Amino acid sequence: MTNIIVLSMMPLLLSLAPSHYAQGLRTTSSNEAVRRELLKMGEDDQKRRQDMMDLMDRLAGSDSEKVAKRWKQAVERQNELDSRNRQRLDEIVKDYGWPKRSVFGEEASGVAFLVVQHAELDYQKKYLPLIKEAVTQKEARRSDLAMLEDRILTREGKKQIYGTQFRLNQKTQLMELYPIEDEENVDVRRVGVGLEPIAQYVKRAFGMDYAPPKKN
Repeated sequence: MTNIIVLSMMPLLLSLAPSHYAQGLRTTSSNEAVRRELLKMGEDDQKRRQDMMDLMDRLAGSDSEKVAKRWKQAVERQNELDSRNRQRLDEIVKDYGWPKRSVFGEEASGVAFLVVQHAELDYQKKYLPLIKEAVTQKEARRSDLAMLEDRILTREGKKQIYGTQFRLNQKTQLMELYPIEDEENVDVRRVGVGLEPIAQYVKRAFGMDYAPPKKN
């Protein structure tokens, strides 16, 4: 009797196995498709932004109306791309949650952050809690979260924490750091989130020497 029961269950087990296996394949395939899509979004974004930077350099040394027109068109194209990327990221997050490093890979997860970093303030604040949670779960970079927190603070007219944000000084027409909260200890905080010392960062980003605040 036992043999009959075991044998009778075999077709049921065999019929279930392909279904679960197929579902796993579909999930893997879907994740891979989203990963590739995020990477493509990142490639398009960086290419467009590089085009804008190149035109900005040309515009700074030229009064050509043609260059100015191309610059304006490049800005419009970038704004359109940013809008599409935000809309698509909303859809991805709705279906998958915040893109985790363990699921979509380091680079694709980083692209999701860049979409938020390049967005308007309300959009950034909307995703701040999700990115914080992802960092807690080690599914997003702490350095990305630090940059986003600084970006939000400076947009709200507050001092930044990690010294990641620059602005143009209208008087000198040179780039400078936004004011930093407790600047004397900024490197301690930077090391804690995986950022290089601020003097190295300023030198690498803008070729400038960093002048630490004078101690009282």
